[in-house]
Amino acid sequence: MLTFAAPSAPTTQAEAPPGLAAGGPPATYWPCELLNAFVLKMAASGHCVNMSMMLGHRPYALEQLALARGAADGELHHLAAQLQAYFETPSSR
Repeated sequence: MLTFAAPSAPTTQAEAPPGLAAGGPPATYWPCELLNAFVLKMAASGHCVNMSMMLGHRPYALEQLALARGAADGELHHLAAQLQAYFETPSSR
């Protein structure tokens, strides 16, 4: 017999995990296709990119995007620019 957990209410800002406390940057999900294309293009350029770190560690992700912008590959520059937009908040524009 299978037993399922009862559904719970969505997490509120007061219950948010420490890294997602109120006043922090808004959580945004990157399109999977765009992130996958970036990781594959970086691999083709000889750079190993950790997908989990890209999703969960802002400094690492920004470092990888900067590395991509420094590469001599126009398509990689374009992908990095598209992903960089997900780090920009209205106050940083």
